[in-house]
Amino acid sequence: MVLWVLLVWLVVGVITGFLTRKISKRVSAFGMIGDGILGGAGGVIGGYLVALTASGSTLGGLILTIAAAIACAILAVWTTKFITRP
Repeated sequence: MVLWVLLVWLVVGVITGFLTRKISKRVSAFGMIGDGILGGAGGVIGGYLVALTASGSTLGGLILTIAAAIACAILAVWTTKFITRP
């Protein structure tokens, strides 16, 4: 795996984590930084899982892994909001 692909997943995940916080308009127990970290982790996990099953490193494969990274980042932040809600 190329390092820049991992960095793309991480950056996309962090941005998605911040945006998910703004869109949901809920106060997270982890704060803004925690949501960014959760989004980054979700982005890396989602991108990696799709990269394992996707074929090649074509542009279509990269777009698919970025879409999966976004979906997993949103899922990670959204799920923790419900788990940690008082």
